Amino acid sequence: MPQDRTTWELIGERYLDTQHDAAYVAQLEAELAARGVLGLRRVLYEYVAASALWWNFLWWDWVRLDCRDVRLGWISNAVLFAFAATLAWILLGAVAGIVCVLILHGLTLWMGLGLRAGSIATDKE
Repeated sequence: MPQDRTTWELIGERYLDTQHDAAYVAQLEAELAARGVLGLRRVLYEYVAASALWWNFLWWDWVRLDCRDVRLGWISNAVLFAFAATLAWILLGAVAGIVCVLILHGLTLWMGLGLRAGSIATDKE
């Protein structure tokens, strides 16, 4: 099942608006490990995905998230961050514009990682 999907689809599976059982997540992790997505490389994939795929709370994609979605998320981030930073820069100065981008990026990364964490089904239901 996971072998026929791209690495970005496997990474994006955890950011979908669905929950997966622990066995399915273990299969995803095993496939990523078999592809050499480990250590720093894995951290970088997760950073890029979490920073972009937080937008899925608007997209509500239930099927798959892939490289196209990551690209769309980063483009959307660039537009949103540039608008907010420009506004902050005009109203409050250059430092405020830079701080605005850093805060927005931190918040969106936090949201993305929160979506990833919620992908594992719990027994509390």
